[in-house]
Amino acid sequence: MKRAMAALTALGWLAAALLAGCGGAEKGLPFDPTPPVLGTPTVTREAVTNRVLVQVQAFDVGTGVASVTVLAVGLDPTPTPVAMQQVAGTEQYQATLPASIVRLQVKAVDRGGNETVSAEIRVPPPSPPF
Repeated sequence: MKRAMAALTALGWLAAALLAGCGGAEKGLPFDPTPPVLGTPTVTREAVTNRVLVQVQAFDVGTGVASVTVLAVGLDPTPTPVAMQQVAGTEQYQATLPASIVRLQVKAVDRGGNETVSAEIRVPPPSPPF
């Protein structure tokens, strides 16, 4: 009986050690099945340069936000990923894109590997004269 209990205890510790990192993209994170929350992106054009400014709020209560990326489409129909920068001390992210961008999506990924992608947004045309 004592030997069986010791064997079961050892198996329990082994299982716990093997499963410790499960559920997270980064080792040692808790299990997080919930994707990050992504607000509705705000898209505007700068007055003089016509560059595209994208802002969005993103947060994750499980493992935290790992990255927020703009998937930008311009002359080339293949989306180009552009990393968004977090505004210090906030859940706000922003990026400035070239004037040639015509549509985009925003993707947030948490440290557990879950992701959320916004609906496609059509970028307003530049102010005249083009």
